[in-house]
Amino acid sequence: MLYKGKKNKRIYHVLLFCSISLLQLHAQNTNSFYVDMGGSFSTFQDVKYSNVRYNGFGGEFGMGYQKENQKAIWGVNFNAMFTSEKADKHNVGTARTNNLTVGAKYLYNVKRNLFVGATWDILDLYKKDFDGLQNNSGYDIIGSTLWASGVYDYKKFRFGLDVGLASYFRESRGFAFSVPQNVMESGDFDYQNGKFDDHFAFKYYELRTMPRHFQVRTTIRYQLSNKFSIAYKWHLRKFSEVKKYPVTYGAHSISIRYNVFNRIK
Repeated sequence: MLYKGKKNKRIYHVLLFCSISLLQLHAQNTNSFYVDMGGSFSTFQDVKYSNVRYNGFGGEFGMGYQKENQKAIWGVNFNAMFTSEKADKHNVGTARTNNLTVGAKYLYNVKRNLFVGATWDILDLYKKDFDGLQNNSGYDIIGSTLWASGVYDYKKFRFGLDVGLASYFRESRGFAFSVPQNVMESGDFDYQNGKFDDHFAFKYYELRTMPRHFQVRTTIRYQLSNKFSIAYKWHLRKFSEVKKYPVTYGAHSISIRYNVFNRIK
């Protein structure tokens, strides 16, 4: 009887240890603040003005805060990409490109290792400066985008996909005396109207949804250690103010992420 009592006691301790371990695992939260640095390659073409395509290399920098557990992933981030592009059809013509985004995301676990949700790029500024165009050298697209997002984890890999659902944005004038097509069609064009260059003139913004405004982003991240990971990212955007004459740009990047802190509770 004494032997059976000791045996039952051991079984009880084992079961208690396993239960506590499972509860700790289920409740485990990971909080991290990270910094990204890497290289990028971008391309740009605006067919309504020219069939010349610009391509070039540059760098990428980002930072953000992320919290995740078995139930959800959420976070906020800032990302900046800088490239110097050259015309692909001749030796004359360069463009300096800056793309800045500030965003937030929330994804919910729907099955093992699969999270789905939404990402909101609260601010997305895409700006180019073309050499040789003097007063018309500046071109930018500014706005905000809502994405449908998904993340799938497989061992040390994390695969991410974002599909743009809707964009509220404005395309500036550029390449000679152009203005957004909706301004031309409404009859509001005026060479003296400074609001065409005002980023906060929301009267000239448009709400575009798929497929009129197509955007997709993909990410493949490999976790090297608790502190470091490496990622490949791709982004494509295509829309048309004038039918069959689209603006298309894309970017590829490879970056290293360093977790300044990575706390597990």
